[in-house]
Amino acid sequence: MMASEKVDIRYAFKVLFLCLASVNLGHTFDFLWLGLLFAIYFVVIGVLNATRRREFAKRPRYNKILAYGAIVPLALFWVMTPSVENGVSPYLIFLPGIYLLYLAALQERSRGNGGFEVFVAFDGVGALLFGMYMVPHGWGFVGLVGFLLALCAYSRRGTAPYKYGLFLLVIAALGAISYGGWQHWKSQRYRYGAKMAEDYYQRERMMGFDPVAALGSFGSNYNSRYNSQVVLRVWDKQPSRYFKAASYEKYVAGIWKLPTQFTTRLYPAYYQVDYAVFETADSLTKADSLREVEQIWVQSTLDNFGFVFAPYGAVGFAAKDVDSLTYYSGGMVQGLNGNGKRSDWHYFKCWPVSAENAPEACSLPDSLLAPGDGDLMVGERYLPLIDSVIAAMDLRDSAAVDSAAPAKSMPDSLVLQKMLAYYLTNFTYSLTVPGITRWGGAKNEPLAIFWREKQGFCEYYATLSALVLRRLGIPARYVTGFANPEIVEGLPYSIFRRKHSHAWVEAYVDNRWVIFDPTPPILPQFVQAPSWWSVKWEGVRGRFARVMHALKEGEWRRVVDSWQNQSTALLESPILYAVLVILVVGFAGRKIYIAYKLISKNRAYVSARSLEWVSKLNRAERDLARAGFRREPGETVGKFAARVRIALSHLAEDQTHLKKIQKARQALSILDEYESNRWKF
Repeated sequence: MMASEKVDIRYAFKVLFLCLASVNLGHTFDFLWLGLLFAIYFVVIGVLNATRRREFAKRPRYNKILAYGAIVPLALFWVMTPSVENGVSPYLIFLPGIYLLYLAALQERSRGNGGFEVFVAFDGVGALLFGMYMVPHGWGFVGLVGFLLALCAYSRRGTAPYKYGLFLLVIAALGAISYGGWQHWKSQRYRYGAKMAEDYYQRERMMGFDPVAALGSFGSNYNSRYNSQVVLRVWDKQPSRYFKAASYEKYVAGIWKLPTQFTTRLYPAYYQVDYAVFETADSLTKADSLREVEQIWVQSTLDNFGFVFAPYGAVGFAAKDVDSLTYYSGGMVQGLNGNGKRSDWHYFKCWPVSAENAPEACSLPDSLLAPGDGDLMVGERYLPLIDSVIAAMDLRDSAAVDSAAPAKSMPDSLVLQKMLAYYLTNFTYSLTVPGITRWGGAKNEPLAIFWREKQGFCEYYATLSALVLRRLGIPARYVTGFANPEIVEGLPYSIFRRKHSHAWVEAYVDNRWVIFDPTPPILPQFVQAPSWWSVKWEGVRGRFARVMHALKEGEWRRVVDSWQNQSTALLESPILYAVLVILVVGFAGRKIYIAYKLISKNRAYVSARSLEWVSKLNRAERDLARAGFRREPGETVGKFAARVRIALSHLAEDQTHLKKIQKARQALSILDEYESNRWKF
């Protein structure tokens, strides 16, 4: 293995690439200080590797515990971050990017000793890509430079410079082709403007839902390829015939306007999983009455116009990711677009336990059932037309000569019957009204043309009928929604397609609101039964949607949400951090105690054998020194003993120094004993 790093310009490019990836990621997510720390770290590691100060063998081993252990704090950080409605949380991008930078740092630190170059490249490029998410204006160039540096850093050694040039030319050519195509489309898009506008009109408009344009033709919409699209799936095999979305208040120039005043604003009463339940009846507040209310799930697959669709008699709504809903005096609930164009919700309907207590235990409050002032509003410009309609239908007392008087001689219910009979006898259902062009409501009166031509679709019938009833003093509302759902045997739900969109009338008759649908039956040529394949395919899609709903937002989420709430509270509690500090201190103390015991054991092991001989050798050398024998610096014990033995053999025993000589011989015996036994220690 090489002793140190082989450094060339490619290595410098790699260090710069990692630094750019770090700074770009930190700047994109407002953690510039963290990106700078990573950049400084990569520079330090690069300098150490490039200046031969850290050989391969001396680099630290790649520690997988550090790599995998970083997931835990990042996961905790993710749990504690706030969620983002109607979008992707930046932390979903930032945290993986930071983790990839961290892995690249570990791999580069240990490269050649457990770390691999390929992972440094992969993690660095991944961090650079994550840093390009919502990159601030002007910083896209930094990402491009980073990619070019990575290209130069990880290319094959000895690559000819012209190959780099060819690669850049290819990139530039592809970019130019893309830019040129975009400019061509921008210059030519007006050529296809009419077709695009028609397609947009067919895709975004449905019968009854057009609050900004005058009444026009829906023939193109009804016959378009969008007409059979599923809008609502109601998970009830026998749903109500009419699903109401909105009641409108004022009619001007072919446009129905939403009510301007709301009765009350609905606020969440309780939460079921992550759906806020909005009450319109006190029965839902009682725990023992929940068994009397049935919850129905409604899935909206297209734009729901911001409305909650529900049948008549719904006593509550459960909407996701909204804090309040506006309840208008006309009975309309609006505000569901807070969680995006596509949504789903639940509604609650009475599910009586017994016939005796059901009406009192589960019903709508009287305050929401009374008519308002807007339910009698008729514009003066329509009075001549409305009076002529009333006269033609014979709905007013013949003795009443004052057309301004709403007098009538018949019961309200009989008025509805005569109106419906007149429509069935004299009118035909049509998707177009001759003489009316789209957006032409300001130039001609659509209701007058409809009355003259005696043909049209539901919006015209409902509009004219609501104004006639109001003129007669009967509170009435123009209502939009869906009617006559498609019920397929074997499916656990019913379907409302785009062609089921409808408009009808609510009339206040006999002190209660009743549904009055004046539109004649649709002619057979307008009825298009779905094909066998579309029904089967819709069944597959519906069941898949139900499974996904159960997986993402089913009842099991209650347990998960409870655990998440408890974990969040625990993370915010100082007790957790106090316990963590105690555990860390205890763990560190235990490590210190174990290390101290090992040192003490090693010291005791050495003292029992070696320290005793150190003392003997010191004493022996001292006795030999008194006899005139001193060990030279660097002289071993064996050589010193041999030299003393030779000297003592030639030394005559002098009575004067006899005692010193005897001690020298005893000391020599100690040296000999040490020399013969020292390898046994």
